Amino acid sequence: MAKKVLTDLNLNQNELQNAVIQNLASAPSNPVAGQEYFNTTDHKKYIYNGSAWVDETSQGQTYTEGNGIDITNNVISIDNSVTGATKCKITYNGQGLVTAGADLSASDIPSLTLSKISDVTATASELNILDGATLTTTELNYVDGVTSSIQTQLNNKVTANASITGGTATKITYDSKGLVTAGTSLSASDIPDISSTYVTVASKGQANGVASLDGDGKVPSSQLPSYVDDVIEAYIVSGATALSAGWLSKTSGGAALTPETDKIYVIMTSGEYLNKTYRWGGTTYVEISSSPGQATESSAGIAEIATQAECTTGTNDTNIVTPLKMATYTSGMAKKSTYTNGALTASSGICTWTISDSKSPNCIVSIRETSGGAEVLCDVTYGSGSITIKINSTSNISANTYTATVIG
Repeated sequence: MAKKVLTDLNLNQNELQNAVIQNLASAPSNPVAGQEYFNTTDHKKYIYNGSAWVDETSQGQTYTEGNGIDITNNVISIDNSVTGATKCKITYNGQGLVTAGADLSASDIPSLTLSKISDVTATASELNILDGATLTTTELNYVDGVTSSIQTQLNNKVTANASITGGTATKITYDSKGLVTAGTSLSASDIPDISSTYVTVASKGQANGVASLDGDGKVPSSQLPSYVDDVIEAYIVSGATALSAGWLSKTSGGAALTPETDKIYVIMTSGEYLNKTYRWGGTTYVEISSSPGQATESSAGIAEIATQAECTTGTNDTNIVTPLKMATYTSGMAKKSTYTNGALTASSGICTWTISDSKSPNCIVSIRETSGGAEVLCDVTYGSGSITIKINSTSNISANTYTATVIG
């Protein structure tokens, strides 16, 4: 079937001009030998050789890195200055140390003669060795073919000092306590005897010695007379059985102490035991009786007598008022007393209630219901030291039904 040509073809002189081969992102299917196309993905031209698509740009001579060939961005360059027909170009520093290159033979590296390291410079103070002598730069050469090591040179340079005690000893220095701070090879005669001017370590914490200090800067109790620490501030061990042998510790959160019968333990832990004192009874801690505290309405203790001014003011609620101070306070004042009835038996329609009160007959009596407070009208008769109350009722009256208030 004929195909329409959509672009001009110039076949002048049998040349195919202005023509472009097929542009594809991947190889076409069902190719035939000799078929070509341009890959728009890797921008290469491919030809089908009858069995596979071949990159036409890779055909021909193959070049690899090395032997003076450098391939950068697919551009091949050859360095004509390569030494050795089959060797890579190498670079090396002034000491002949190779810094680049590979596949080298011995002839590719220049022969170097290792020279001695010398000409060490230093200040005079830096060169002083023990006795003040100054070493020359020649003497400081580490390896010069004559002396095997600098240590030997230094040993040879050190000379005796006339001020040294002991002809073969090195010069030494020591502090005011005779402790050596410099020097070696010393004999006993080189060090002064200062045993009478210091305290030995072995005498710490010992009889006829000196007391030591613990981590808190305190003298340990083991080095104190027994009476000094008879009273011990102690802390309750968390989780321990109260008053048991393992109950207390000398430090907060510390291990349990071993209780002693001749000690007094003051509790420092907050709570019900705070500031209480105990002694060890052999099997348990026993509280030591302390002075009683302030008396209250619920516990016995020491009570202070109120002053007359405190009685008059009436604001103090901890001190005790004596009868005399109360009588003085109430002298010339009307006094009030209250009473509730006992069980009353009705007789001829009347229940009689008799109250003993020293204010009678110079008093006033008011009768009210105990529950509710309603006033009750009764017949009241005043006698000497007694009051008779008659209540109209045909039935017996239960106890505490009425309250009588006597003012006089």
